[in-house]
Amino acid sequence: MKIAQIVAADAGEYGRKSQRIDFAALSEAGHEVGVYPTAGAQLVHVYGRTRVRGRHVIDAEVELPEAVEARWWTVSRQPSTVHTLGTFARKPLENIIKQTYARISRTRDDVEWRLFERPPAPEEMAEIAVWVDPGDDRDGFVAEALVAGNVVVASRTTINVQRLEHGRTGFLVPLNDPNELTHAILSALFKPEQGQGKTSAARQTIAKFRPRQRLRALTTLYESLLR
Repeated sequence: MKIAQIVAADAGEYGRKSQRIDFAALSEAGHEVGVYPTAGAQLVHVYGRTRVRGRHVIDAEVELPEAVEARWWTVSRQPSTVHTLGTFARKPLENIIKQTYARISRTRDDVEWRLFERPPAPEEMAEIAVWVDPGDDRDGFVAEALVAGNVVVASRTTINVQRLEHGRTGFLVPLNDPNELTHAILSALFKPEQGQGKTSAARQTIAKFRPRQRLRALTTLYESLLR
């Protein structure tokens, strides 16, 4: 197949990483893939939203398996003795993080919350004890944290419920609830039997984030559009 990819201006980190993964996996599988414009493309895959002509896929509107890039699968992590939280910072999260950290600080003075202004590297993620995603978008790097072996606390959104197997592989909390978020973070940090149980369960399920799983679904979708 000959596929053109467009990364729209509104594409978040989720869309951008999906494009990178798809480009690599499709190219390796022998398909001709180019970033727009690509003359003679059989179909166009849009990451984000923008107007296109002809046969196309808009990534944000179809259900495709999430994938995690190859570099995350070789993370080497050591048991953390530092009570460090990590979050990919987005402006809508500023208030919930501030409220939650204030609550944590009432009882603990040894918790650090590191906010990443850019996507975290695997080596940086390996230094975090608990990864926290209180957002309602797809850009929280929850799948990457699971693959890296982190304990995860995340908002109960549709995608996080899928990522965390309905709470079996991580802590799920209601959106915009600093009290519940605080409780889950403290449990993840200071009740190791709970966190270890969830990371052990995650190790059994993270294969769903392998790029080959997404590639299989992606090529099936492309083929259906080209019939």
